Amino acid sequence: MDFPEFINHFIGLLVISNPLSALPAVLRITRNQSLAEKRHTGLVSAFAVGIILLVVTWIGTPLLMILGIQVPSFQVAGGVVLFMMALSMLNAEESPIKNTPEEQKEKKSDLGAIVPLAIPIIAGPGTISTVIVTVNQFPGIFNQMLISCSSIMVALLMGTLLYFAASLEKLFGLSGINIINRLGGLILAAISIQTLTNGIKGLFPVLTGP
Repeated sequence: MDFPEFINHFIGLLVISNPLSALPAVLRITRNQSLAEKRHTGLVSAFAVGIILLVVTWIGTPLLMILGIQVPSFQVAGGVVLFMMALSMLNAEESPIKNTPEEQKEKKSDLGAIVPLAIPIIAGPGTISTVIVTVNQFPGIFNQMLISCSSIMVALLMGTLLYFAASLEKLFGLSGINIINRLGGLILAAISIQTLTNGIKGLFPVLTGP
């Protein structure tokens, strides 16, 4: 993995984790908390995201092998999930993939910083799929270390944004957040199509030609 590929992975991972979509969630979860408690919740959530992404980076691929799942199959599934998320972002909606009614109720608990904020709102199916696909695309310990660095950078940035969640909501407003979400959705749609295409080529090599 060279530097441009590292940057591309980092930006893609950041877009997929969609930090601005987490702002409304963290504000709802912490609506009855003091400012210090809100910031603590944001930091705990970011720490959990970092741990989740690191675990997926190092054991995600062996887990696929144990389950007998081919990487191209996972790419196709991940591409579909990302595209569904992109459509929701383009419509300035929260993706239904990220939350079930049970998870919505869980937001009222003290564990809201981890479930559902860290997982599955931030480190959801799309984010996890992206990490696993990238690890398989760029094998080797050195590349896994780079991907780990990217995951840590995303977690740090998420922690910063969530720490200042209340201030950012006032700064951008609902309209500003929706506009940024739509731009991110367009980028995510392109990433999803590329991931889906790579998966289909892997499943059907004949499509790549002689």
